Amino acid sequence: MNKKKIILSIAGSDNTSGAGIQADIKTCQLLRVFCLSVVTVVTSQGQNKVEDYQLVSKKVIKSQILSIFSQFKVDAIKIGLLSDVKVAEFIRDYIIKNSIDCPVVIDPVFKSTTGTMFYNKKEYKKIFEIFSSIKPIFTPNKSEVDLLIGNRGYSTMNKILKQLFLTYKTPFIVTGIKKNKKIYDYLIKDNKVIEFKSFKVDTKDTHGTGCVFSTSICVNLAKGFSIENSIEKTKQFLVKRLERSPDLGVKYGPTF
Repeated sequence: MNKKKIILSIAGSDNTSGAGIQADIKTCQLLRVFCLSVVTVVTSQGQNKVEDYQLVSKKVIKSQILSIFSQFKVDAIKIGLLSDVKVAEFIRDYIIKNSIDCPVVIDPVFKSTTGTMFYNKKEYKKIFEIFSSIKPIFTPNKSEVDLLIGNRGYSTMNKILKQLFLTYKTPFIVTGIKKNKKIYDYLIKDNKVIEFKSFKVDTKDTHGTGCVFSTSICVNLAKGFSIENSIEKTKQFLVKRLERSPDLGVKYGPTF
């Protein structure tokens, strides 16, 4: 019997189960891997906005991480919404100190789709600086990339990606750019840019697509696929899920 791959999701909790830890667990189940979780933020949200949220203390986050690594060998780590910069530093230092050698995919959420900001700009940029030393794969969307490098008049995605790589020296996947009824994602790795595209699915149920994307990338890397193949497989998976998204009677529903 083959040992089941184990993914660790370090992220926030979404009470609607559309995004965050809940989306990560569902993604892992569909892709037939086991998902462990460390909850960093508890949110109270609906289809229109995040009503409230509570940061989990660094002490409790640390306890969750220590308990997991005392029992399990993790095959890949996905990091989403964190509570603050000090938590990011602890996670980075723990990975380095304990020589944890597995893929790390980071989807550092700046704000919710409905507009709630979880960091200020300085803190957000600091999180990228902190984690860049462990050479993860970052998966920001275009608006988050604009925060990182500012509006410097870059005329093409190629130039934007080259600037990201020059600054952080680690792979980036810039996600979810809509053009001509297609969705484009761009990878920069070793200063080389690769474009990926798929048809845009006509659905209002897109809550959590960023979480599903980054977690699926993480799962495929844990299974031994290259970054390029992981992106291709992830895009195929996401299109299928969006085509079958549940109708829960809300305007902005979950991907699945």
